[in-house]
Amino acid sequence: MRVSLAIAIAAIAGASPLAAQHRYLSAIEYSIAIPLGDTHDYIPRGSWAGAAWETRWMDKPHTSLGALVGFNTFYRRQTGSFDYPNGTITGDQYRHLMSLPILATGAYYFTAKRDDPRWYIGGGMGPVFSSQLFRLGLQEQRHSDWAFSVVPEVGLAFSAWYGTGGILALRYHLPTENSGLFARGSNQRFQYLSFSMGIGFR
Repeated sequence: MRVSLAIAIAAIAGASPLAAQHRYLSAIEYSIAIPLGDTHDYIPRGSWAGAAWETRWMDKPHTSLGALVGFNTFYRRQTGSFDYPNGTITGDQYRHLMSLPILATGAYYFTAKRDDPRWYIGGGMGPVFSSQLFRLGLQEQRHSDWAFSVVPEVGLAFSAWYGTGGILALRYHLPTENSGLFARGSNQRFQYLSFSMGIGFR
């Protein structure tokens, strides 16, 4: 019985998250963003409303694979003129844009020891959903579309107290153009720069 109990305890310990620490990182991140390109043309104000959930398989000394799902929301209220392809309209405006990437990710770490703060380079790619809203007075237009996005990043992964760790990441979101036309005479590419700060279990 003692031998069976010892085997059971060893099996449970081997399957527990504590025994597998350093091999996984699952983190919740807060994200801020700076609009670039067509995003800046539509809303030239940064986003303070963003978040992401990221998981990384960190079984190799210098590399990891993972996934990320997140969002950043840009919005602005203003009074002024807006240029359409066929003319200009003036009034009270509200503009809103949400970007939601779904990425497969990878990273290369410059040092192998997982307990040390580790700088890395990496990135992700995958589909991104964008939802655009323009309201002028009582008139409202919406447009949503899917695109494909490539997201290079640089960052720092670090350990915190026992069983936890964190991420600081700077990402450049570069999607393909949206196929639909909305409030513009051409397709749009909603690119932006995001900075994420996250902590989670490893």
